[in-house]
Amino acid sequence: MIIVSVSENRDLEKRISITPEISKKYINLGFEVHLSENYGEHLGFKDDEYKAQGVKIDSDEKKLLESADIIIQMSLLDENKTSVLKPNQTFVGVLNPYKNKNRLDTLAKKKINLFSLELLPRITRAQSMDILSSQANLAGYKAVVESFSIFE
Repeated sequence: MIIVSVSENRDLEKRISITPEISKKYINLGFEVHLSENYGEHLGFKDDEYKAQGVKIDSDEKKLLESADIIIQMSLLDENKTSVLKPNQTFVGVLNPYKNKNRLDTLAKKKINLFSLELLPRITRAQSMDILSSQANLAGYKAVVESFSIFE
């Protein structure tokens, strides 16, 4: 099975879904990982770091998305990218289902399997996948650091 992630719209999202360390874990589980060129460069992750883990890098995002079994993104792809998705592909990310209801309905009609991570239940079994708590925790730390820089 092939896991794919392509570059996010960096005007809206700076985070990435797959670091070199995470890619190694996926590969050790038997997945192939394919990423777009310069995927994590803005955060200091070079393509060579990914390649050293066994990741395949490609500059053609359309080709990457078409080849994917599983697509992992931080947010919903642009419409020109979602148009190339095929039935039975799985899309995992922060899909903002209340804002993107119509677009997600269209993808569901195409038989795309959708997993919106912010809707995972906040229970013990799902704790390792709880993105809301981890992001809220980071925001809290950042708030403390910023307040110290302003108020000393």
